[in-house]
Amino acid sequence: MIQTHGQQIPADPAGPGPGEYQAERERRPRAWREYGTLLMAIVGLTLSLSTFLATALR
Repeated sequence: MIQTHGQQIPADPAGPGPGEYQAERERRPRAWREYGTLLMAIVGLTLSLSTFLATALR
């Protein structure tokens, strides 16, 4: 496996430009990941509760 393009390896950013972009990019998915887990927990609880109520009231 020979990689001809050196820019395809995002191991170490060479310069302040990619570093800043990567830092700002890292700042957003953390919050989005937390909101995503919270949202998925709420959705899962709502779905399980609704299915439980639907089976209990049948």
